[in-house]
Amino acid sequence: MKRILFVCCLLTATCAIPTQHVYAQTTTFTAADFTTKVNLMDTYIAAGNATMAQTTWTDIHNMMLAELGITKSNIAGAATAAIAATYTTTIQTQQTLYADIWVLKTDLTLNRTAIHNKLLAFAATF
Repeated sequence: MKRILFVCCLLTATCAIPTQHVYAQTTTFTAADFTTKVNLMDTYIAAGNATMAQTTWTDIHNMMLAELGITKSNIAGAATAAIAATYTTTIQTQQTLYADIWVLKTDLTLNRTAIHNKLLAFAATF
Protein backbone atom coordinates (compact mmCIF):
# COMPACT_ATOMS: atom_id res chain seq x y z
CA MET A 1 0.00 0.00 0.00
CA LYS A 2 2.82 2.36 0.86
CA ARG A 3 4.48 1.63 -2.46
CA ILE A 4 1.34 2.44 -4.39
CA LEU A 5 0.94 5.69 -2.47
CA PHE A 6 4.62 6.53 -3.09
CA VAL A 7 4.30 5.86 -6.84
CA CYS A 8 1.14 7.99 -6.98
CA CYS A 9 2.93 10.85 -5.25
CA LEU A 10 5.87 10.59 -7.66
CA LEU A 11 3.55 10.63 -10.65
CA THR A 12 1.65 13.60 -9.28
CA ALA A 13 4.87 15.49 -8.61
CA THR A 14 6.17 14.70 -12.07
CA CYS A 15 3.03 15.95 -13.74
CA ALA A 16 2.71 19.00 -11.51
CA ILE A 17 6.23 20.30 -12.05
CA PRO A 18 6.12 22.77 -14.93
CA THR A 19 8.61 22.31 -17.70
CA GLN A 20 10.53 25.23 -19.00
CA HIS A 21 11.62 25.64 -22.59
CA VAL A 22 14.40 28.08 -23.23
CA TYR A 23 14.73 29.04 -26.86
CA ALA A 24 16.91 32.10 -26.78
CA GLN A 25 20.55 31.15 -26.96
CA THR A 26 23.43 33.37 -27.71
CA THR A 27 26.79 32.44 -29.06
CA THR A 28 29.93 33.10 -27.16
CA PHE A 29 31.67 33.46 -30.49
CA THR A 30 31.04 35.22 -33.78
CA ALA A 31 31.52 34.25 -37.40
CA ALA A 32 34.76 36.24 -37.28
CA ASP A 33 35.96 34.19 -34.29
CA PHE A 34 35.09 31.01 -36.15
CA THR A 35 36.90 32.19 -39.29
CA THR A 36 39.96 33.12 -37.24
CA LYS A 37 40.02 29.63 -35.75
CA VAL A 38 39.65 28.09 -39.23
CA ASN A 39 42.56 30.17 -40.54
CA LEU A 40 44.64 29.17 -37.53
CA MET A 41 44.00 25.50 -38.24
CA ASP A 42 44.95 26.05 -41.88
CA THR A 43 48.20 27.66 -40.75
CA TYR A 44 49.00 24.68 -38.51
CA ILE A 45 48.29 22.26 -41.35
CA ALA A 46 50.53 24.23 -43.72
CA ALA A 47 53.30 24.22 -41.12
CA GLY A 48 53.00 20.46 -40.65
CA ASN A 49 51.96 20.78 -37.01
CA ALA A 50 49.40 17.96 -36.89
CA THR A 51 48.97 18.09 -33.11
CA MET A 52 47.96 21.74 -33.02
CA ALA A 53 45.86 21.33 -36.16
CA GLN A 54 43.93 18.50 -34.51
CA THR A 55 43.49 20.50 -31.30
CA THR A 56 42.20 23.45 -33.31
CA TRP A 57 39.91 21.12 -35.27
CA THR A 58 38.36 20.02 -31.97
CA ASP A 59 37.64 23.66 -31.09
CA ILE A 60 36.14 24.26 -34.54
CA HIS A 61 34.03 21.13 -34.26
CA ASN A 62 32.64 22.25 -30.91
CA MET A 63 31.84 25.66 -32.38
CA MET A 64 29.98 24.03 -35.28
CA LEU A 65 27.95 21.87 -32.90
CA ALA A 66 27.09 24.94 -30.82
CA GLU A 67 25.97 26.85 -33.91
CA LEU A 68 23.82 23.92 -35.06
CA GLY A 69 22.20 23.90 -31.62
CA ILE A 70 21.54 27.61 -31.76
CA THR A 71 19.96 27.36 -35.19
CA LYS A 72 17.77 24.49 -33.99
CA SER A 73 16.75 26.58 -30.99
CA ASN A 74 15.94 29.49 -33.28
CA ILE A 75 13.62 27.24 -35.27
CA ALA A 76 11.82 26.14 -32.12
CA GLY A 77 11.47 29.70 -30.87
CA ALA A 78 10.50 31.31 -34.16
CA ALA A 79 7.58 33.71 -33.87
CA THR A 80 6.23 32.99 -37.34
CA ALA A 81 6.29 30.17 -39.85
CA ALA A 82 8.26 32.34 -42.27
CA ILE A 83 11.03 32.89 -39.74
CA ALA A 84 11.06 29.17 -38.92
CA ALA A 85 11.34 28.38 -42.64
CA THR A 86 14.35 30.67 -42.95
CA TYR A 87 16.08 28.97 -40.02
CA THR A 88 15.13 25.56 -41.43
CA THR A 89 16.87 26.40 -44.68
CA THR A 90 19.90 27.58 -42.72
CA ILE A 91 20.12 24.41 -40.65
CA GLN A 92 19.79 22.24 -43.75
CA THR A 93 22.74 24.09 -45.29
CA GLN A 94 24.71 23.78 -42.06
CA GLN A 95 23.98 20.05 -41.78
CA THR A 96 25.07 19.44 -45.38
CA LEU A 97 28.30 21.35 -44.84
CA TYR A 98 28.90 19.59 -41.52
CA ALA A 99 28.49 16.18 -43.18
CA ASP A 100 30.88 17.16 -45.97
CA ILE A 101 33.45 18.48 -43.49
CA TRP A 102 33.13 15.36 -41.32
CA VAL A 103 34.14 13.17 -44.26
CA LEU A 104 37.04 15.44 -45.20
CA LYS A 105 38.45 15.77 -41.68
CA THR A 106 39.86 12.24 -41.78
CA ASP A 107 42.95 13.64 -43.51
CA LEU A 108 43.45 17.29 -42.64
CA THR A 109 46.60 17.61 -44.74
CA LEU A 110 45.31 16.02 -47.93
CA ASN A 111 41.92 17.76 -47.73
CA ARG A 112 43.24 21.08 -46.46
CA THR A 113 41.80 23.34 -49.17
CA ALA A 114 38.42 21.61 -49.32
CA ILE A 115 38.04 21.69 -45.52
CA HIS A 116 39.02 25.35 -45.40
CA ASN A 117 36.46 26.27 -48.07
CA LYS A 118 33.67 24.24 -46.46
CA LEU A 119 34.40 25.73 -43.04
CA LEU A 120 34.27 29.24 -44.46
CA ALA A 121 30.94 28.38 -46.10
CA PHE A 122 29.72 27.16 -42.72
CA ALA A 123 30.83 30.46 -41.14
CA ALA A 124 28.76 32.31 -43.74
CA THR A 125 25.61 30.69 -42.31
CA PHE A 126 26.00 32.31 -38.89
